[in-house]
Amino acid sequence: MRLTNGADISTYRYMLDGIRYVCDNFKDRCAGTHSERKAQQFFKNELDNWADETYMDEFEVHPNAFLGWLPIAGIFCICSVVFYWLGFNKAANDMGLSVAALVLTLLTFGCFIVEFLLYRKAVDFIFPQKTSRNVYAVRKPLQETKRRIVFCAHTDASFEWTYSLHGGLKSLAIVITGSVLGLVLLCLFNIFWFIYSCVSGAYTSSFWLAAGIVQLLFVPFFVAIMFFVNWKVVVDGANDNLTAGYISLGVLKEMAEKNKRYENTEVCVLLTGSQEAGLRGADEFLKKHKSRFDDVETAVVVMDTMREIEQLQIYTQGCTGTQKNSNAVGELIYEAGVNCGIEMKEAKVYTGATDAEIFSRYGVEAAGFCGVNHTPKTYYHTRLDTADNVNENCINMSLDICLEMAELYDTQGGIDAFRKDGAKRFKKGYNKN
Repeated sequence: MRLTNGADISTYRYMLDGIRYVCDNFKDRCAGTHSERKAQQFFKNELDNWADETYMDEFEVHPNAFLGWLPIAGIFCICSVVFYWLGFNKAANDMGLSVAALVLTLLTFGCFIVEFLLYRKAVDFIFPQKTSRNVYAVRKPLQETKRRIVFCAHTDASFEWTYSLHGGLKSLAIVITGSVLGLVLLCLFNIFWFIYSCVSGAYTSSFWLAAGIVQLLFVPFFVAIMFFVNWKVVVDGANDNLTAGYISLGVLKEMAEKNKRYENTEVCVLLTGSQEAGLRGADEFLKKHKSRFDDVETAVVVMDTMREIEQLQIYTQGCTGTQKNSNAVGELIYEAGVNCGIEMKEAKVYTGATDAEIFSRYGVEAAGFCGVNHTPKTYYHTRLDTADNVNENCINMSLDICLEMAELYDTQGGIDAFRKDGAKRFKKGYNKN
């Protein structure tokens, strides 16, 4: 089914067949695995057919660090509660126990902020090191390169999220909210406990008994968070993120097969590795190749989980709201969508991040273009994310929008045409099929 006058039907078919092929032939391609690297080599071979230049470089990564600290966090919090009760009702307060409890909870809280909210490295060094790759492809313009647009997606798949499979949003919300709230309360209480232990004696009053009981109420959440990730199952990742990967490939395929080149606009594809390990691939790519984007104006469009047409949105605020992305790239995405028959809105802040935030962190104009439901469906990060569970119409529409983005970016003469004096027209947009 053709949704617009965009790509050829053969390219639509190519994307669907390709998603199934990768799911069938490159199983368990979590970050830093041999399967991930084989898939990346396959994607490079595909891009060789349509790009003038392709690059693939390796980087070292500690893939289990991003979520691997969760079981440790659960143990630390449980130990903190145990330490409290070991000293409860003694004749003299044991300062050593209060210090130990405080250190454990502050370490856990630090990991939560640095690894989970800011997507930066905190405890990577304690986890095994592996090798991942980034793949970059360039289709040059007819004349001198004066501007560049990059379509970005990631190639790795995630480990299964236990509570996304069993209960969806309800289970996720209960476990995450209970664990975070319990951690915050433990930190606050342990600070107070430590101060009290420095100036007073035993904690034998009814207040301290009540405080201990409150801590015990959160122990089930600390146990639950230890099993947040099912480390035995790697999902196929058909939606997250082969959909975006094949849309990116589809852009260069369409241009090559129609022998299309822009006069001064370079069109590129970046397929990052180890995104599910905390955006590590994009970070490593920019550490090595930031200068590649300094020569001319560059706009980066990052796609992730292109599954729901009604949820196609523009992401200008990421890393759980801690990193600002480019409004101008957001306008580019919005105008391309309008030309393809859909008005997209600005996504609300949600728990998570895309590679766009890494580009923004390095000063490159970037925004996210995603089709994921913020009320996670049971396919999100579970074994149900298969080639049989993708949305053909959403993939096709997204490709057409990307092709329109490239056209607009070229004909309008670059990113300045989309700044709109700081106004965000897409914020007023709405989704429609």
